[in-house]
Amino acid sequence: GKLWPRKCCFVNIYAPVGGDPSFFHRLISKLQQFPNTPMIVGEDFNEVLDLQLDRSLKTKLHVSGTNKAIHSLISDFNLVDIWRVVNPTTRDHRHNSYSRLDYFLISRSLVGDTFATNIEVRSISDHAPIIFTHSGIIELETSKSWRLNVSLLHLPEVQLLIKETIAVFFICNPRENSDMGLLWDTLKAVLRGRLISFATNRKRACQKRTVELEQEIKDKELALKLNFSLESYHALQFLKYEYNKIISQSVEFALFRVSQSYFEAGEKASKLLAYRLHKLTSSKTIHLNKSDSNKFLVTNKDINSAFKQFYSKLYTTESMVKIIEVNDYLARVNLPSLNPKDRDLLETPISIPEIKKAIESIKSGKAPGPG
Repeated sequence: GKLWPRKCCFVNIYAPVGGDPSFFHRLISKLQQFPNTPMIVGEDFNEVLDLQLDRSLKTKLHVSGTNKAIHSLISDFNLVDIWRVVNPTTRDHRHNSYSRLDYFLISRSLVGDTFATNIEVRSISDHAPIIFTHSGIIELETSKSWRLNVSLLHLPEVQLLIKETIAVFFICNPRENSDMGLLWDTLKAVLRGRLISFATNRKRACQKRTVELEQEIKDKELALKLNFSLESYHALQFLKYEYNKIISQSVEFALFRVSQSYFEAGEKASKLLAYRLHKLTSSKTIHLNKSDSNKFLVTNKDINSAFKQFYSKLYTTESMVKIIEVNDYLARVNLPSLNPKDRDLLETPISIPEIKKAIESIKSGKAPGPG
């Protein structure tokens, strides 16, 4: 289904009384058909999640197979018990046995948009309804990493643009007495800016032409219905060809950006790898934060604001430092310094004989690296 504009997987289940781990294992297998989709799971587990907080009976704690299976479900899909997130230490039981058996498990990515969650009064059933309010569309946008549209490199105008940019760059930034690593990083930044500018202008032109073609195709089809002619038919096919060509180019880059979808639908090993990578990425979501006033923050806006305040305070100078005092202190400290000869030696490029000597000095069977 959809939660406002966002696709979402809604799950409603009733778990077997007495516990059945295989029930949850089958549920996990079914839910794996919906990768990268936020989930809202509402269910009567007939099992407590937290053996200490979710039941009133003080008996010997025993982790059942069903409990382990439920936690596997939570771990595999990065779900959270939303009521427990908002009420981390509260005891509130909704069943006559004074155990909390009914839950809303939701994806971590949805936690930041949750306004409130409450357990209502039991009126008819021996179970009390649990309600949570979700905003649906207030989630903060996540920044997207830039990727080069490699299909642009086949265009002659892009190849010419890159050549001209590199030539102008080295005219303005001569290689003599320049650090090559710094030059390379700077060149990449310049090329990225030029390519982004080119791609943006090209995208706008393509979008404009796409709208024009859609209208022209619509007009041609209408005219063809009223008065068929071979010339009009060929003109219509040419317009459709041009339209499909533009769409194919945009689809090519879209497939490049979501290439992991191929792995998720591919053979078992690659599918498992893609699934684990997605799980690792979503597990990094910060869905709960504690403020200075010991208040739990759950919305993305509040969490973001708390981090901003924390780091602003952390890097704010507590007192104004006088430059004269700093200079006096540094004058009294005997700081070691390199002589001009050693400084020139360190700035000299590493030679091939030095590299060979370093390789030969490495112990056999040990690869170079930090370890």
